Order: sequence, then structure tokens, then C-alpha cells
Amino acid sequence: MVSQEIHERPGGSLYVGSIPRGCVLCEHGSKMVLFTTGLCDASCFYCPLSSEKAHRDIVFADEMPVDNDEDILYEAEAIGAEGAGLSGGDPLCVLSRTLHYIQLLKDHFGSDFHLHLYTAQSDASSKTIQSLADAGLDEIRFHPQGPDWSGIEAALRTNMTVGIEIPVLPDHDDSIKRTVVRADELGLAFVNLNELEASETNFQRLRSRGYHLRDMSSASIAGSAETAVRVLRWWSDHGGISLHYCSSRYKDTVQMRNRLWRRLQHTQREFEEADDDEPLLILGVVRAHHGERAELETLKRVYRVLAEEFEVPRELMNLDLQHERVEVAPWVLDEIADVLQERLPEPRALEIGIAYEYPTRDRLQVRFDPL
Repeated sequence: MVSQEIHERPGGSLYVGSIPRGCVLCEHGSKMVLFTTGLCDASCFYCPLSSEKAHRDIVFADEMPVDNDEDILYEAEAIGAEGAGLSGGDPLCVLSRTLHYIQLLKDHFGSDFHLHLYTAQSDASSKTIQSLADAGLDEIRFHPQGPDWSGIEAALRTNMTVGIEIPVLPDHDDSIKRTVVRADELGLAFVNLNELEASETNFQRLRSRGYHLRDMSSASIAGSAETAVRVLRWWSDHGGISLHYCSSRYKDTVQMRNRLWRRLQHTQREFEEADDDEPLLILGVVRAHHGERAELETLKRVYRVLAEEFEVPRELMNLDLQHERVEVAPWVLDEIADVLQERLPEPRALEIGIAYEYPTRDRLQVRFDPL
């Protein structure tokens, strides 16, 4: 058999064969992560889900809590999504909801909007699998929990692309190889190997099994990447099914970064600037000091002062009730900061500065420069 070349990707990821369509769109930052539920029938000791999500029946679209269908469509449009990945927990634990979301996204964005789903139920019934295909699911990824692959075999009888996606446990070369060989013999399209990562919720469980961090600057578990490379080299000499190793650094520095850039481009307001190097929005802010709250009437007075005394155009500022602040174009606030400080209704209770924030729905702030 002809050897397959091992291809390198940014962030230390590798593959032989080809990359699944779902992964290609993730790399572009154009895949929305639709967290359908925190419920799951599996009990993987390495599950990294946060305590906020694990075992809770809640829904998130990327980092945004979902209350209704409109929230999902909003987030997809906010990143210019070309598809979505349905995950959890396990989406099959809330099958009716999952089918509804598949149909919702296909109806709204069209048949080319690519949808993949991740499930631990490799023994799912033929009826369940067929319902996913009928709803419009394009790609399904299984994390087998045992030898029963009847659900995987059922998926192969549909028009969906079928693959395996598993974490790389250090030094579990043989079990991973058996999975790859079985997937290849059945005719699956790909196997994805994800670098094992620590989180606040799984770290103690990982430590109790002898695992430890590769270094203090990342969440990667020592030995996971090396195991993946050995399996890739082995498979490159045997080849058949596509094999893809996705590093934790790749997810952070490529996938997440690109998605944030896309969201910035689609949500940047007229009075905000974009940072040159990072996917950050820059804006001027008048707010209460850290740990304190600004009264609504105080913020309204600040807004009126800006509009009436400094003649700041309405399109260059905003009264943000959610974050309890007045937002102003940074170039405007920089010019008037000294004089504005004297005109604030409660100058000692408020602060003026330039904020640097990620373009996520919660607007995570990473830097604040007082003026």
C-alpha cells in the first residue's frame, strides 16, 4: 500500500488523507458551536465541560446563552456562519430539540449550511439515526463508548458523512489503532483525534490517573500529542481512512481567533475601532469604578451632557443598560476626557477610559486604560 503524506496545519495539527468539511469550516471560524444540552448518558472521566454546563439541560450558541430560536439565528448571523456544530453533553439526549435546531438552521440559511453533530451514542437506534438524516444533518461524529457500533453502521446506510472523534489518551496507542482500523474496515470517512485537555472540572480526575499538564502555559495533557503523532505515522504507512489530529493550540489560536475576527467584522458598531493585531473592539467608556454600580439616572445625565454640551453625535455613543455604562467613540472621548471629568454629575463615582473587549455577546474585557 502506498504511504500517505502527513500534512501539517497551523497550531501543531496534522492529518493524512483529507479534512472533514466540518473541520474546514471550523478553521475558517465560520462554524457556530451549538451546545444543545449538558445532559449526557456517558460518564467519561476526561469530560472537560464546565460546572456551568455539565449535567444541566441548557443551550448555548457559541458563548451566548440561548433563550429562543432567534438567539441561535442571531449568533449564526453575527459570525457570518457557513455551518454549525451541534454538541453537548450529547445532542441525542434531547433528540426532539436537536431535530428542531437542524431544521431551523436549514430552513433559515439553506441546504448548503453545513451541520455536523457529535454524539457518544454509537449504539443509537436506526430510527434515531434516520431521523437526523431526514432532518438534514450533513455529518455525524461518534465517540464510541463500547464495542456496539450499531448506530454507526446505521449512519453508514444514510447520506450523511460518518466519522469517529475521540480524545487522545496518552500511551493508548493500541486502542486508538484498533478504533482506526475498525473505522477503516467499515468504510467511515474519517477519524478525528483531539488532544486531551485539562479543565477546572476534570483536572483532579486526570491527576488521579497519573496525567499531568505538558507545561504551565497550556491546558494540554503531557503525552497526548506524542501519542497522536505516533498513530499518524503508523497510519501513514497503512492508510485508507482520513486521520486528523487536532491540537488544543490549533483550537485556540486558529479556530477561535478566526471566529472572533468574523464576529468583530459583522458586529462592529460605528463608534468602535478594531485592534490591529487581535480580534478586539476598542471603545470609550464612562462607568462606575470596579466593584461598584452606576445608577441609571446618573448614566442618563452623562449621556445628556455628551449630547447637549459636547455635541457628540448620537451615532457615536450609546447608553448600555446591560453593562451599566455610556459608550463613546474612543477618539472622541480621548479629546474631551479632561473637560468631561469636570462636568460629570458624580465625578468621584465614575471613571473614564478606553476599553478593549472581545466581540462576544458578553463583551469580555481584557484591558481598560483610564483617561
